Amino acid sequence: MFRIAISRLTDDGLRITPEHRATAMSVDEAVRTVLERLPAADAGAFSGRRVQSSVNRINDFRHDVHTPGGRYRVVIAPMM
Repeated sequence: MFRIAISRLTDDGLRITPEHRATAMSVDEAVRTVLERLPAADAGAFSGRRVQSSVNRINDFRHDVHTPGGRYRVVIAPMM
């Protein structure tokens, strides 16, 4: 299982405000959840392979997303 956190970045990234939290049973489900929530996000940055590789190496996946509605930080991490 994976936990997903999407937070809004303000003040040039100094302030992080949680916007959405969810869980997923697989990496692919987590990626689908992120892309549904942030449709303007680059789908290539959220490939299942890239997310899984990051989780395996450093125990989570973090990516900042710039949309017309603002900047967001996405974190996908395994539930321990």
